[in-house]
Amino acid sequence: MVVNKLTKISKKLKRRDTIILILILILACILSIYHHISYPYPFHVDEWYHIARAKQIAFGSSIDWYFGTNFTIGIELAWHYMLAIIYFIFRPDIQQWIFFPSIVHFFSIITSYVFILKLLGKKEALVTSLLVALLPTNNTMGGPVFLAPINLSLVFIPLGLLFGFNLLKIKKYFNYIFLFLILLFLLYSHPPSAIPLLLILSFYFIFNLFSKDTYLKNDAKYLFITIISAIICSIPNFLSEFLTRNLESITFNFWIQLQGIVLLYGIIPSLIFVLGFYLLSKQFDRRIWAILLTSIVLILNIIFFDYSGVSYLLPYQRTHIPLFLVISFIGSYGYVELMKLKKPKNIGFLIFIVVIIGTIAISIPRNLETEYYHIIDDNDYDSFLWIKENTASDIVVLSDPWKARALAPVAERRVYAVMPFGPNVEQMNLVFNANAFLNTNCTNTSFLIDNHIDIVYTTQPCNNANLTEVYLNTYLFKQE
Repeated sequence: MVVNKLTKISKKLKRRDTIILILILILACILSIYHHISYPYPFHVDEWYHIARAKQIAFGSSIDWYFGTNFTIGIELAWHYMLAIIYFIFRPDIQQWIFFPSIVHFFSIITSYVFILKLLGKKEALVTSLLVALLPTNNTMGGPVFLAPINLSLVFIPLGLLFGFNLLKIKKYFNYIFLFLILLFLLYSHPPSAIPLLLILSFYFIFNLFSKDTYLKNDAKYLFITIISAIICSIPNFLSEFLTRNLESITFNFWIQLQGIVLLYGIIPSLIFVLGFYLLSKQFDRRIWAILLTSIVLILNIIFFDYSGVSYLLPYQRTHIPLFLVISFIGSYGYVELMKLKKPKNIGFLIFIVVIIGTIAISIPRNLETEYYHIIDDNDYDSFLWIKENTASDIVVLSDPWKARALAPVAERRVYAVMPFGPNVEQMNLVFNANAFLNTNCTNTSFLIDNHIDIVYTTQPCNNANLTEVYLNTYLFKQE
């Protein structure tokens, strides 16, 4: 009888946990797709760039649509090849790409749930899932709403730690093979996403190396070989970029940025993170301490940039998302520990419910009210499609340099000038020239001839006898 009752209770608990996890997954997908209900196009300039790169790989392009130079893939090679494979198989249009971030967010919650389930327990796993579902997105740091490679960290950091910490019941050498492949994929997809995982694994390696336990020392040896092998194999991808990259020289007020971490992540979960950090620091678990120390390093990375204006291995803007993931791991323990308060009766559970509701009540409106770029509208999109379907593939299109970022992947044509991602004198000169031409109502015919421009797309007045409007805001250049 007792065994039967325990079995029934166990099944009910499992069913309850499954329902909660499903509800969290639904919430995450809603939050990451919500803003696209009224705007069915990518938001961020980075998203348009990644889609353009994927298409050019799938097409086997030789000329870069943005710069007119020989097409090169860049440091995010595996990321762009993955998107290219998706495009090659499914052929999504621009309005279908917007669902991909939700898919990534979905899997980030699954991997985080499984990792924390194995490391800390079911309750912590569910809380972690909720915190990951509520992660913020903004135009500077990125986040789950965007089609951006930094979101790979949300999926592959917990997945990598499952193997790195040997939390799965598989043969040990399989753990290290899978960990090697994950590290290599991240290093070839988005090195900043690999660095937090490497930090955790490196701290764990050091703890095991200096352990008196022979078994742990042996683990340290295999872990070291795995990490070093992945780094060595990835050197061809990022070495030249690292050696030639200019260090950032922008400074911000320290307190604004430190306060920004709390305000972005949420005041309540930030406070619970501190509680979780304190409680977990009392445990002598090497895996937990590796995560705790990594959270400190990531926070210090932001603080160091505030003071110096310099980013080295991990760019300041790409620190927040993996940091929020790691502090979600830690914070989940703090939330669950609140339930263990027993005096007065049931006070712990009541505090937990209030805190969880408070976290959700603050985070959901914050996520829903965040504003994003709207680079193009429906008229722009229709005109870009017209250019794609009615012009030769080797033409050059001049447009507003901001809209050009979206024009290239939609029209699949080379643009004269595009607003660069950072300081670039050569590209900014082209941007200046394009704006000057458009602001003078397209009257400079010699400019069109000298730069071999075939199509002008502009919503401004265009007064030039050599330009014929062939579609909405789309002008064909014909030299007299």
